Amino acid sequence: MRKLISWYRFVMCILLMCYIVGSSYLFYPFIPMSWWRRFFHKPWARAMVWAIGARFEVTGSIGDDYIQPNTMFVQNHVSWLDTLVMSSVYCTNYVGKVEMLRWALLRNIIKSGGTVFIDRKNKRDLVMANKKIAKVMQDGWAMGLFPEGTTSDGMTILPFHASIFESAMIAKSRVVPVVLRYRNADGSPSTEVTFSKKKWMESVWSTLRLKGLVVKIDILEPVNATDFPNREALSQYMYEKISTLYHSDLDSEPAVY
Repeated sequence: MRKLISWYRFVMCILLMCYIVGSSYLFYPFIPMSWWRRFFHKPWARAMVWAIGARFEVTGSIGDDYIQPNTMFVQNHVSWLDTLVMSSVYCTNYVGKVEMLRWALLRNIIKSGGTVFIDRKNKRDLVMANKKIAKVMQDGWAMGLFPEGTTSDGMTILPFHASIFESAMIAKSRVVPVVLRYRNADGSPSTEVTFSKKKWMESVWSTLRLKGLVVKIDILEPVNATDFPNREALSQYMYEKISTLYHSDLDSEPAVY
């Protein structure tokens, strides 16, 4: 029965992908970005999370408007679902590899998600990355960043890289710690959703087979980047806030670095 359900969910996800890709060619080039994000991207992201069989539990808020200007959402990174989950709550742009623009069929949907493209093979582009991200926030949008730099196994928060907080310092942004937790129906951590030490499609199928997946989204009290003397202090503050809450319903103690 679980296999049948997982195939049904997979088909639903494919249909939703066809819808958003088609819409990105039919509507995205001709309407304001704010309309696209509110009336196409947000409903699609929510539908995708519903299609994989998950439900939301959102705690906290920084306002009712979907588009929050000059804001950095600092998130822990667990799953391939993280960007979809966050975009279901607030309009959030992410950093992507410039190579993604070569994906002809998906290029429009990637661009329409507000992706900031970075050429990781170009040292100059890497140096300018923080200025690119800061410019997006200064232009009235929000960026979502994963300071761990990679996905965890779902059982702890990895050390944060302070360098990515430079963009918030440049833009004098509001910085919002966000804790994403994937839990099974019994409250235990759902390690199936992570692709740490496993292939991406293996994680997708493991997720589609789950029963009663709950996605907990905790939006914590925002701070201003200008309240901190440097990016290292801001990074440490964010790590402590996110790590403490993430471990609050786990048996293990938060790791100390």
